[in-house]
Amino acid sequence: MFRSAIAFLGLAVSTALAVPPVLDFTGGKTAQGWLPAHDIAKLEPTGAGLKLTASGTDPFLHGPTADYTSAVPLVFVATIHSEAEGWAQVFASDKVDREDRSAHVRVVKGRNELAVVLPPMGVGSRLRFDPPGDCTIGRIGVIEAGNAGITSVHATPAELKLAVKGLAGPVEIAELQPEQTATDAAGATVVWKGTAPAEFAIPRIDGKHDRTASGFVAIVAHPVLGRIPVGTVRFAETFAGIAKDARPFPNPGSKKGLQIQMVDDAIALGVRHAGINLSLGALIDLDPERKPGNPTWVCEGETFAFRKSYLDSLNVKKLSDEGMAVYLIVLAYETGRPAMDSLILHPARDPKLVNKIAAFDTTTPRGVRQWRATIEFLADWFSRENNEHGRVAGYIIGNEVNVHWQWHNLGRMPRNAMVADYLRQTRLANAAVRKTSATARCYMSLTHFWTIDPDKDHWRSMPGRYFIEEFARQARAGGDFEWHLAHHPYPEDLGNPRTWEDKTAPQNPDAPRITFKNLEQLDRFFARPELLLQNKRRSVILSEQGFHSKDNPTGDRDQAAGYCYAWAKIARLPGIDAFILHRHVDHQYEGGLNLGLWRRKPDTIADPSTPRPMYDCFKAAGTPREEEAFRFALPVIGIEKWDDVLVK
Repeated sequence: MFRSAIAFLGLAVSTALAVPPVLDFTGGKTAQGWLPAHDIAKLEPTGAGLKLTASGTDPFLHGPTADYTSAVPLVFVATIHSEAEGWAQVFASDKVDREDRSAHVRVVKGRNELAVVLPPMGVGSRLRFDPPGDCTIGRIGVIEAGNAGITSVHATPAELKLAVKGLAGPVEIAELQPEQTATDAAGATVVWKGTAPAEFAIPRIDGKHDRTASGFVAIVAHPVLGRIPVGTVRFAETFAGIAKDARPFPNPGSKKGLQIQMVDDAIALGVRHAGINLSLGALIDLDPERKPGNPTWVCEGETFAFRKSYLDSLNVKKLSDEGMAVYLIVLAYETGRPAMDSLILHPARDPKLVNKIAAFDTTTPRGVRQWRATIEFLADWFSRENNEHGRVAGYIIGNEVNVHWQWHNLGRMPRNAMVADYLRQTRLANAAVRKTSATARCYMSLTHFWTIDPDKDHWRSMPGRYFIEEFARQARAGGDFEWHLAHHPYPEDLGNPRTWEDKTAPQNPDAPRITFKNLEQLDRFFARPELLLQNKRRSVILSEQGFHSKDNPTGDRDQAAGYCYAWAKIARLPGIDAFILHRHVDHQYEGGLNLGLWRRKPDTIADPSTPRPMYDCFKAAGTPREEEAFRFALPVIGIEKWDDVLVK
């Protein structure tokens, strides 16, 4: 079957194609217009196909120029036998080869049936194919993609309701496990057979198996290509009546938030949103002689255990009982314990993790089960009646994932493939949460880099706007669902709290960075129709950002002014739901930054010493004392009144 790097958007079943046909190179046929363009020593016909011998690290071929008159997306198809695993890339080119008109696909050693979605191509266009190295190409070309296939999946307590449109005649529906792609459709379990178009239902529960996390794809018979998947792999996008906790999302009454170190101090400060780091390695209990009292959870018939002492240390109950909205920032730290690290850390991660943190493993059945079980358990534990353990309002999936090499490592990976990997994690988390809570939210976490790439190696990071747009596009293709944004609008220079002077944060949607200076652009961006969910805006919270106090006479003053400026702006932006300050107390191992409301004691990591002037500003924010406490900052910033911070 077909291996897809991104969502598989469908293969036309019509034989009347308005594009050049797929070429067959087997049986010693010639290259038929395909020419070596770079790093190729030899291209020769053989019985198995066109044999390519690379002469460098970046081999690629150009196809013949042709008139592609299709107005719909196309699917590049190729059968290749690769001598090594790696990434292939396909370009839908007009006059030049453009990255924004290309896609990557993972290639395994041996035989591959590739299918890569491409945008429409016009008159005088050509394909470019970049294999990972030496290979033999059996066939290559494009066929039309349409909007046919499964168009919706809706989960109810008893059933999954599916719709198949754009097809006529016999069709099969195959169920794919979360870690699978359309590549695996040929061997997947067929859960329904019938005649399309159709609307039908299948049982949600099959023995111990819950299908709310599964993907589904339509399979039809194609006159040339045989039994093929058609359309996207679709997932449940709504979960009506499943959650036992149907309480509305909490309304804390203020946007004031903090990543809390001292609970009683946070309560005294009037904090209404609390960010808490959660380490998967500290939470999960792999000890076969588990401690009595450690809770367990059954997922897909398997029992998983978790450490109660760690759960209690999070202080969720005390915070949520005070009326705070609590957000868990779910992280996969390297633990140094082989059994744990092999379970939770992404198998493609770099062996030398820069910050000892990786992406989660949702690429293997074992990793998927652990991830599902963990999020299902957390959602249940923190959504109990009477707030038995406290309540969690949101789950932030990873940290600053657009700079994945630093904070969500899954190795070097093409951008669209990395987004697809993270999308799978987030979609699984949302499905897991929905089994218990109807309103708890899942958030993606991004840095302030907006249209610039923070790493020169484009396989190690990407701009935040690209990440959001690609994530949203892929999510829609597989069935849109409830995802939200946790943004980090630090000043452009983390060591300079005077964010109103940021040079790389102008007031336009193509700004290099989104900082507090141009936060209006983020607010407007999330009002775009393509980012809405059922015509409603997604939640945007600011889950980690702070202001450095320089070691000079104006350091504390500028830090406090930075906070006043930021608070005044977010208070006037209705699309920003929370402003969670980082940090509560200075930390010794934070690159020399002094971000705390409190100074730390000398020779300690983060023991509080004395509060800074920002402390009083933070406490006054959102209270009748705000105007008085903030007044000093107006001349520092260079404005006359606080309404001037907002650019309309």
